Amino acid sequence: MIADKTDAPRAVIVISSHVARGSVGNRAAVFALETLGFPVWAVPTVILPWHPGHSRATRIVPPLDQFKALMADLERAPWLGEVSAVLSGYLGEAGQAEAVASLVAAVKARTPDALYVCDPVMGDSGGLYVPEPTAVALRDRLMPIADIATPNRYELEWMAGAPLPDIKSVTAAALHAGPSTMLVTSAPSMMAGGTGNFLLDGRQALLAEH
Repeated sequence: MIADKTDAPRAVIVISSHVARGSVGNRAAVFALETLGFPVWAVPTVILPWHPGHSRATRIVPPLDQFKALMADLERAPWLGEVSAVLSGYLGEAGQAEAVASLVAAVKARTPDALYVCDPVMGDSGGLYVPEPTAVALRDRLMPIADIATPNRYELEWMAGAPLPDIKSVTAAALHAGPSTMLVTSAPSMMAGGTGNFLLDGRQALLAEH
């Protein structure tokens, strides 16, 4: 008998920041995924009134013991078999990385072909905008277990410990970073004044620029 495809895991767990105003972090990811038809379990790593780049604002980070307890509840959830992917983004503090990694392991134990997508949100051309321990946790704990990663060029440079001025150097750094599929945003472009999104998946390299 052919299995009913509607019984296949479809839900996505999204773990990132939540803003009251704006469309970044969980606000953007949840909307996009639900628009595509995926049920979403949303976990906030930090709560902000708006994007911190707009102005200084109150920052509420869940106490780490409570964050870990909530994530452990998700690991034990009777509906965990519904989950086909985990997406993590901005972390409120370094200690959250271990809880994310534990949840990813639980999801994959239940659904071995589930995907883990890591957006190592840590900085841009102006430098790191998270504490260095958080950036280190993203690089050393979450990037190695990701199936797909989506760093911008600065984030890849920071993780590689070297400037990446051209596609050749970006390619080498991406292949060394760990995840089998990498989408590097703000990548060097071939057109003057352009910017690129560079996708590598072990079989091909695709550059889209504008």
